[in-house]
Amino acid sequence: MCLGIPYQVIELLEDESVLVQVGSGQQRCFSGLIEQVNKGDWLLVHAGFAVEKITEEDARENLALINRYILGDEALEAQAKSMYEPAANLEEY
Repeated sequence: MCLGIPYQVIELLEDESVLVQVGSGQQRCFSGLIEQVNKGDWLLVHAGFAVEKITEEDARENLALINRYILGDEALEAQAKSMYEPAANLEEY
C-alpha cells in the first residue's frame, strides 16, 4: 500500500510539471499522468508523481485523516477545543 498526499497546484511549470503546496511545504511534481491540470487544482501526489486529481473536500478529509494518524485523537481534540474556547482568565492581565 502506498500513501498519496494531497497538494494544491500553485504554479504550472514546463515539461508536464507543477509546483504544489500543502501547508508551508512546496515541491515540484510530475503531472503528465493527469489530464488538464490547472492552478488551484488539488492533486494526490506519491513519490513526486501526481496520480489523481481530487476535490478540495476530499483533500481536506485526507489531510485531516493524516493529521489524526500523526497526532492521535486526543491531541486533535485538545487542539480543536483550544481553538473554540475563549481565553481563560483574561481578567488577570
